[in-house]
Amino acid sequence: MARFVGSRACGAIEYFQLTVVETRLAGLYSKMRQFPLRMQAWGASSTAWSASMLTAQINGLTDFPTVHPASPEGFARRFDLPMRERSIPKQQDLLLPDLAHLLLAGQACRNRVLRDGRRQITAILIPGDICDPEAILAQRADYAVNTLTRCTVGEIPLARIAALDHHDLTDALNRRLRREEAIAREWIVSLGRRVGIERMAHLLCELHWRLAAVGLVIGDSFEMRITQSDFADALGLTSVHVNRVLKSLRDSRLIHLHGGRLTLLDRPRLERLAQFDPAYLETSAVPV
Repeated sequence: MARFVGSRACGAIEYFQLTVVETRLAGLYSKMRQFPLRMQAWGASSTAWSASMLTAQINGLTDFPTVHPASPEGFARRFDLPMRERSIPKQQDLLLPDLAHLLLAGQACRNRVLRDGRRQITAILIPGDICDPEAILAQRADYAVNTLTRCTVGEIPLARIAALDHHDLTDALNRRLRREEAIAREWIVSLGRRVGIERMAHLLCELHWRLAAVGLVIGDSFEMRITQSDFADALGLTSVHVNRVLKSLRDSRLIHLHGGRLTLLDRPRLERLAQFDPAYLETSAVPV
């Protein structure tokens, strides 16, 4: 990865990063307003699916529960949607046409790639996240979704989603979009104002909170197989800088990373370093 020298180059990079996230937020608001009309236009026809599909029966929705961890399949279960599981190796494209994708296991990302190959990760996805809400809202997505680790996704036919009562689905999607918008705003703050070590500390605190909400944290330890290159593309840093930041956090006895598992050794101190306040995550979990 090329090393950029000078404040002008760094400023240009950060301006691009902020613009990508701000554009995504504006697009989400616009599509949400159009959603009820699109739902009526789609019709209720459905594609025939094989008998291997899973039909969910249990009510529940994965949206940052405040008491009990939620299952990744909660969205499909609440709306009784058929869902076919697919396993995908790491560093692969995830999206297929005519489907919505629910992440069941692993970690993935939304990203944009410039013509010269530079990539900006705009969101990190964990189990329970809808990978492509725009596919539901507008039948298309203006970004790519790639696996960061080996992943399992649940594929749901868009035609089946279109056949649902749009008011119930709009409420569920609205809660999810509120969550994503809150996270995106905090990423803008990180890219614009936090220095490298604060960006990394904040992202690790955020991932800890989100993974705990779906029952994937034991104590202050959770699986972490995201590469330094992927962290660099999410945080607007070079891979070399990410390596130095992680070493500094380890040397300060704030984190321990071994065998694909990350432990926050002193979470209160890490949160103070990052100026992390989970209120933006907790607020987005409140039903509309």
